[in-house]
Amino acid sequence: MNFIKWVRDGMELRRVSVYLKVVAAFFLLGGLSHAASIMGLQSGSWAAKPWYFRAGDLVLLPVNLVIAWGLWQKRFWAVVGWVAAVVFLQAVPIVLLIRFSGAGPRLLATWYSMLVVHAVLLSALLLLLRHLPRNVAPAVRRRGDLP
Repeated sequence: MNFIKWVRDGMELRRVSVYLKVVAAFFLLGGLSHAASIMGLQSGSWAAKPWYFRAGDLVLLPVNLVIAWGLWQKRFWAVVGWVAAVVFLQAVPIVLLIRFSGAGPRLLATWYSMLVVHAVLLSALLLLLRHLPRNVAPAVRRRGDLP
C-alpha cells in the first residue's frame, strides 16, 4: 500500500474524520484572524504593519479558508494543501524573515511556536493514520466502523 492510498483510506475512519474537522476549525479561526487583521480589528491599523505581515494576511486568508473547507469535507487535496501551506507559506518565509528582518525575541517566539503547533498537528494526523488496520475490508474502512 503506497502512502497516498494509506492516507486516503485513513481519512475515511471516524477518528481521523473528527480530527480533520477539529483542524479545519483551527484553520477557520486562522482565516478569521487574518480577516480581522486586514479590517484593522486586531492590533491597530493594517496599513501601519510591516509589508510582510500585510502580504501574509492577503495570502493566508484565502488559503486558510479553502483548506478549512477541504479538511471539513475530508478531501485529500486539503491534506496536501495543509502540508504545502505549512512548508511554503510559513516555514520558508519565517526562515527568510528571521534572517533578514531583525525580528525581536517576542516575534521569534511567535513564529517558532506557529511552526511547532503545525508540526504537532501533522504528527498527530500521522499517528492516527498509523494505526490503520491493514487486514480490514475496504468497505468497513470507508464506513469508519473500526474500533
